Amino acid sequence: MQREPVVAGRFYQGRPEQLRQQIRECFEHSLGVGQKAVAVSGRLLGLISPHAGYMFSGPVASHAFARLRQEKPLPQTIILMGPKHTHHGARFSVSAAASWKTPLGDLAVDQALCRRLVEEVPELESDNGAHLYEHSLEVQLPFLQYSLPDMPKIVPIAFAYASFEEIETVAAAIGKIVATEPPGSVCYICSSDFSHDTPRDEAYRLDAEVIDRITGLDARGFYDLIVEDDRSVCGLMPITALLVILQRQKVRATLLKYATSMDVMEHERGVGYAAIIFEEPG
Repeated sequence: MQREPVVAGRFYQGRPEQLRQQIRECFEHSLGVGQKAVAVSGRLLGLISPHAGYMFSGPVASHAFARLRQEKPLPQTIILMGPKHTHHGARFSVSAAASWKTPLGDLAVDQALCRRLVEEVPELESDNGAHLYEHSLEVQLPFLQYSLPDMPKIVPIAFAYASFEEIETVAAAIGKIVATEPPGSVCYICSSDFSHDTPRDEAYRLDAEVIDRITGLDARGFYDLIVEDDRSVCGLMPITALLVILQRQKVRATLLKYATSMDVMEHERGVGYAAIIFEEPG
């Protein structure tokens, strides 16, 4: 089966030409990456990108995808990890669809890797219910299609709320399987917004603390900060998973861009967005 888009026409434009123009405007926005080449410090292992409406989060997302498009060779598979904003489907859900559709075309799912993950990681289930109405992974796909000349396959995974120990177990198992793939063939995209319903100055302060934990590759410190302080980082689970996966590797994490919805449109309270990359130093 094919997973149909559910937020086309809402989070991003629903017609191909209008969508390409919208993404192009995200790159060209004053908060976007523009035509700048993002510095490359080594092989790209993964990135964090926001998942709000493109009008607000797209300029920040452009920085992460500008780095991805510079990767040579491009990864053959992108593992998409995002939070569940609904209660539908399995708690840890690997998409059972053969492809995902966007207004820019279809993206093939790496079904062989999906099968391996489900077979070898007991907590993971092959499930479409969790992805049916979930936007966090879908909004990454048009940026992928716009940015890359050759489309990799995708492995969409949705994460529900869990203890650190459970996330650590699942993530370590995923990382062990991916480590058997050829070097450079797999890259992670982790989908998350940061502070929600927060005044601008407070969002900058709170999110700087969170980003410090992430760029310090401190999985436990990041998880505990969000849970104990009740921070509103919706990608808590997938970001924790990514940090666990990368903690056994030589990794440099870099914040490429941070901004808020209040930097795009003036309002009293809003949402924070960050583009962060993880590289294996050359």
